[in-house]
Amino acid sequence: MKDAEKTIYPDISDILARKRKGRRQLSRLSFGQKIALVEDLRERLAPLKRARERRIAAKSMGRARSS
Repeated sequence: MKDAEKTIYPDISDILARKRKGRRQLSRLSFGQKIALVEDLRERLAPLKRARERRIAAKSMGRARSS
């Protein structure tokens, strides 16, 4: 019978520390600044959302024609 192998996980303490720091920085922002961040994210995502909508529309058009 083989010895039980101990699973070795990578050290992610630096990642967790950066996440903590980022959460602290966000918590210090005013409500207006947080809203501005969300609006910026929406603007950045808009082209991706439009492309996704075009793909979905093209797929549904293809299905409608083949039916």
